[in-house]
Amino acid sequence: MEQDKRPRYKGICPECGREMWICKSIFMEMGINQGAGRCLQCKTFLSIQFNEEKQEMELTKFEGGSSSESIGGDLQ
Repeated sequence: MEQDKRPRYKGICPECGREMWICKSIFMEMGINQGAGRCLQCKTFLSIQFNEEKQEMELTKFEGGSSSESIGGDLQ
């Protein structure tokens, strides 16, 4: 399997401070600057937006989202 060579952008979890390196989503590549995911450490559900000026991902906690809630497509 060929190694993924897409650029990765730094993002910091607003809940626990973990540094993550994130690729742009397919939607972001198409111009829709919105993504979602979970922090790898605290599992907080996050909204992800790419900051073009800083070349970083801006992560914000979804309102009402907690680490114990399940979202569609979550594999456990």
